[in-house]
Amino acid sequence: MNNQSTKDKDARSSNAMAATSHPLATEEALKILKIGGNAVDASIAASIVLSVVEPNATSIGGDCFAIVKMNNKDAVAFNGSGIAPEKLNYDFFKKKNIDKIGLTSPHSVTIPGAVHAWQTIHNEFGKLDFEQLFLGAIDYAINGHKVTKVVSSAWHNSLKKISGNKNSRNIFLKNEKTFQENELMKNVALGKTLELISKKGSKEFYEGTIAKDIVESLKDLGGEHSLEDFSKQTTIRSDTIKSDYKNEFIHQCPPNGPGVTVLIMMKLLEKLNIQNYKFNSIERFHLEAEATKQAYKIREENIGDPNFANFDLNEILSDKNINEIYDNINLNSCSDIGNLNIPAHPETIYLTVVDKDLNSVSIINSVCYVFGSGITTNKTGILLHNRGTNFRVEHGHPNCIDGLKRPLHTIIPGMVIDKNNNATLSYGVMGGQYQPVGQVHVLNNILDYGMGPQEALGFPRAFHFNNIYKLEETVDNKIFNGLKKIGHNVEYIEGTHGGGQAIKINRNEGVLIGGSDPRKDGYAKGY
Repeated sequence: MNNQSTKDKDARSSNAMAATSHPLATEEALKILKIGGNAVDASIAASIVLSVVEPNATSIGGDCFAIVKMNNKDAVAFNGSGIAPEKLNYDFFKKKNIDKIGLTSPHSVTIPGAVHAWQTIHNEFGKLDFEQLFLGAIDYAINGHKVTKVVSSAWHNSLKKISGNKNSRNIFLKNEKTFQENELMKNVALGKTLELISKKGSKEFYEGTIAKDIVESLKDLGGEHSLEDFSKQTTIRSDTIKSDYKNEFIHQCPPNGPGVTVLIMMKLLEKLNIQNYKFNSIERFHLEAEATKQAYKIREENIGDPNFANFDLNEILSDKNINEIYDNINLNSCSDIGNLNIPAHPETIYLTVVDKDLNSVSIINSVCYVFGSGITTNKTGILLHNRGTNFRVEHGHPNCIDGLKRPLHTIIPGMVIDKNNNATLSYGVMGGQYQPVGQVHVLNNILDYGMGPQEALGFPRAFHFNNIYKLEETVDNKIFNGLKKIGHNVEYIEGTHGGGQAIKINRNEGVLIGGSDPRKDGYAKGY
């Protein structure tokens, strides 16, 4: 049973399924599954392919979070976010009169965590040899791949950033122009780097020649990174955090991930009986915005790296606290939460894989902003992320920059698990700060409005961000005017909010139902 999804139709399979943002990644995941790999092998292989074919969104020079649910076992969260260089702290920036970390500054580059996370996850759950997971990506890097439509558009909009770094210019521009749709793109240096990692493991990235090249490349630009910083990078393995919603449990990664934002919003919308309002109603979009405001306020004022910031998740998610927040929400007016000054939108890839044994992986990788810092290494062809821009240079703030600290992140994989400890939905939504709202929007579409994954992902989106309610142009004009009448500062945006993938697991019927966001280039497919 094999049916590729279209813009309005779910993919269905009775065996296994992958849903990614790029055709080559989906096919790579399926290839790995067919030769005996499990969902962990397939998801990592697809992530590595995406680090080659979607350089606008992800890289081995970026971060990673994942939720792994092996059938009949508890869900496990993996935090592959990078630490800041030890020398970077509040005093360092104040002495230099820097009050915000620049998007293309070497200081924006935290130690990339993805490669360490992939190896850590694979060591525990993988079936195939680690080396085998790299073969497809190595081929696409060295022999080339055709640039897809959405990737080409992001590339075109990043010309200035890419032009600002000589190594990036050499790899990511062709005759001083960005790569167009269907043009063949190669990154031979990256291909050789991937080959090295595949044979020697992540240690080569954090302690060997690759680490040396990254450190030297950043030092050339004024960076404060050291080999010691790279050797201190670890992946955090932990329990997920969760909350119940209509007899199922929504699972997220703990902080420094922002998954708690989803749990707060879903608790609020459950109390607000969101299902009583039509899926395309003014009320639904209004209440979503109000829940967003309250949840983001709590997150921004409290959450950071738990090794540096003092907060109590149980207290934040308690009925008492949720009830107090709930009292701030009114169906006929807008609440005022002040100006949160949240850092703006990074770029991301998300994918999910479910194998024939119903092992489920929800994994997300990112370079933060589009094409990250714009900095590419001298010899190894690695585009480096700029996750450090998510830190604040504000003394006493839970997310203030500090040495070896992880920033409050934006990337969040999600999973829904029933009361019998069976995964029922593996899902995620891309799009920087939009991600918690995107997850809630999709969850409500599926759990409350009965949509299939594809319809839920394609449905029009809106995002209340820094006191402006930004609506996709597909949101009905009646909703726009109704929100304005209530008091929202509303505007239509030219682009879209994020992307996403989802696989629903129907054990009763023995079928996997998948979807992939039409805002991206990929698809869901099973075999």
